[in-house]
Amino acid sequence: MQFQLYEAVKSFIVGLILFGFAYFAANAGSFIFQPNLIYSKSGDIEISSPQTSQAFYDELLQSPRNYFISSDKNFELYFNILTPEIANSKGRYSANIFLVNSDESLQEIATVDGLGIEWVEYYEPFSREYYLKGPVFDQQLTAGKYKIEIHSAENTGKYVLAVGLERKMDINSILGLYWSLPVLKLKFFGTDIWQLFFTPLMIALVVFAGLILVLLAIINYFIGIVQIKIRQAEARTILLTSGGMLMKTEISKLLQKPAYDITVAFIVTAGKTGEKVEYLKNDYFAMKEMGFNVLEIDIEGKTEQQVRELIRLRDIIFIEDGNAFLLLKSMRKCNFAKIMQGLLKEGKVYLGVGSGSIVAGKTIRTASWLGQKNEVGLMGTKGLNLVNFDIFPHYSSEWDSVIKKKLPFKWQRKKVRIITDKQAVLSQGKNVILLDKDQNSNEN
Repeated sequence: MQFQLYEAVKSFIVGLILFGFAYFAANAGSFIFQPNLIYSKSGDIEISSPQTSQAFYDELLQSPRNYFISSDKNFELYFNILTPEIANSKGRYSANIFLVNSDESLQEIATVDGLGIEWVEYYEPFSREYYLKGPVFDQQLTAGKYKIEIHSAENTGKYVLAVGLERKMDINSILGLYWSLPVLKLKFFGTDIWQLFFTPLMIALVVFAGLILVLLAIINYFIGIVQIKIRQAEARTILLTSGGMLMKTEISKLLQKPAYDITVAFIVTAGKTGEKVEYLKNDYFAMKEMGFNVLEIDIEGKTEQQVRELIRLRDIIFIEDGNAFLLLKSMRKCNFAKIMQGLLKEGKVYLGVGSGSIVAGKTIRTASWLGQKNEVGLMGTKGLNLVNFDIFPHYSSEWDSVIKKKLPFKWQRKKVRIITDKQAVLSQGKNVILLDKDQNSNEN
């Protein structure tokens, strides 16, 4: 489920990113000229890369403005003069183009007259501004130095000199647009600030900002899942004993609260074999003496919902010894593994005794080594898989021959934890520790 959600979210994010790029590319194309804000500068202006599209937002202040171009190779010179319709609708500008000789003398090569033509309204959608488009110059020139003189009858007012036809849209150009557009809108065109947010450039910015926020939310979501998984792994406490309440000191340390507040689901199903079951009584009364609140439960014949309701509020799920085959068959019928996995994530403790420890492992094969019979028709030996090893309880030296026969190689014994009645295996998260009443605990 989490994987499917991740894939769906990833597809959504990729789709938004592609949409954002497509939207920006479609609209950025309409903004042919890279803006240069020079209206507050004085003196002559140098135009580098004259074939690259760029726009000079300028204003005449009682005198013409001179632009210079130096090129060491032949090039096409294109330029167009425009005026902002709202800020300077009556402005009419002309240009003189000169070749600057080596002795700095000027040789006039062309004049474009802004008075003798009709200035046509032009809408630039990227900045959402209207212009009046005036004279155009487009001519192949030889290598050299050139001067463009922009002037009008009064030599006053705002205008735009658009130069070059080769569009350049790299990261620097895009950043330049974001830097220049607000200044252009507010200071050069004199438009209201709210109109800035309806330009395609700002809409694209909002789209990408939204993508970043969504992406951060997704990252935060999955970080949360990982943190939950880590907490759940740390909360998984499984104590597999051989002698049950013989390990009562270790059991009392598992929950950090008084004994009278500890509730136990005491599952006795494995002991329903008709054999002598004194160990059941011993464990039951030992827990009562410690002050535990104990509820005796038989899960055989019960549904998953019934078992879940019986044990879900208990702190310790105490699985007693007996016949592992009978116990595991009953567990499979009520989906006990699923119930227990959920309870372990909530911080509940699985406490196995003998066969109750065996069924928690990957398999219950060790039950037959101990002489237990499969008289209930259990199919297969797969255990609850709460731990990634098998358990052989009730070990003493008399079992050495059986263990050597079943596990002839040392590497095989790494998959089986062999414990005496005074030992237990404590699994908490990734840590697996051997608890021994007669020795210090050892981490495996």
